[in-house]
Amino acid sequence: MKTVKGVCVFFILHLCFFDPGRTGKVLVWLADFSHWINLKVILEELHLRGHELTVLVPSPSLLLDHTKIPFKVEVLQLPVTQETLMKELDTELYTASFELPKLSWWDQQVALTKMVKRFFITAKRVCDSAVTNKELLSRLQAAKFDVCIADPLSFCGELVAQLLNIPFVYSFRASYGNTMERLCAGLPMPSSYVPSSASRLTDKMTFMQRLKNWLLYTMSDVMYLYYLFPEWDEYYSKVLGKPTTLCEVMGKAEMWLIRTYWDFEFPHPYLPNFEFVGGLQCKPAKQLPQELEEFVQSSGRDGVVVFTLGSMVKNLTEEKSNMVASALAQIPQKVR
Repeated sequence: MKTVKGVCVFFILHLCFFDPGRTGKVLVWLADFSHWINLKVILEELHLRGHELTVLVPSPSLLLDHTKIPFKVEVLQLPVTQETLMKELDTELYTASFELPKLSWWDQQVALTKMVKRFFITAKRVCDSAVTNKELLSRLQAAKFDVCIADPLSFCGELVAQLLNIPFVYSFRASYGNTMERLCAGLPMPSSYVPSSASRLTDKMTFMQRLKNWLLYTMSDVMYLYYLFPEWDEYYSKVLGKPTTLCEVMGKAEMWLIRTYWDFEFPHPYLPNFEFVGGLQCKPAKQLPQELEEFVQSSGRDGVVVFTLGSMVKNLTEEKSNMVASALAQIPQKVR
């Protein structure tokens, strides 16, 4: 049965990306911030090729204005305001940026686990708004979607796909400690020579570095398997009406689209349903605005440096701002 599903999904993706023949219906489980920015590139291309897209968007969303999406939207109503969500996010970002670095390694792991736990509270709100809405599920069932695109870091897309009995595809970069890839997808990543995504190590490790890497893998496994996943295992079992686990459901993903290049990764085994899709954001260069063009041209031979903090960080403390400014002031390039 799984082989048949795999062939079907491969055929659908082939139509989506390479073949102008048949169009299909695609359901999208939204993830916010940079996850949406990356996913949007895929959706725009699918839309351009004539496929029918339906995006499940929580209201409120912190980055996305669903009124400006050129796709069909199903809004998931949450019992919380955008201001409350932003306040919660700012608190977590402050902790991650300014408090965690001051802690010992062990205390960092404990604090990080608590942060992820709080993040999952918001994820549960979004999930509830979808799986408990019988009217919404009836509409989605009647639409007869061909495939669901989800993000494994934004739980519930796979659960909705299971309720609708449709295959699903994941798109993301990596999970903390590569936990979901290893435990849920079965990706072999020996700690002896494959560094954890959070380790800052290479594949050339000393004995002590291997020990550190093993501890990181072990800590992330304990964090997810014994502290974070059990609640979701119970939740998924209740919704599906049968005993199951989050990892078991995630393991049914037909494909994992990894947003990087394979040669950026350290060598290790991969499974047939893991595909590297790095470079999706690459596009032909556009003409710069006049002001920016003048700035670039005035930089001389040294060129320019573009400094950005990503999609979630909106401000820095004065101490951090001065540190960044001091560092950038030492390079010959002009900074934008």
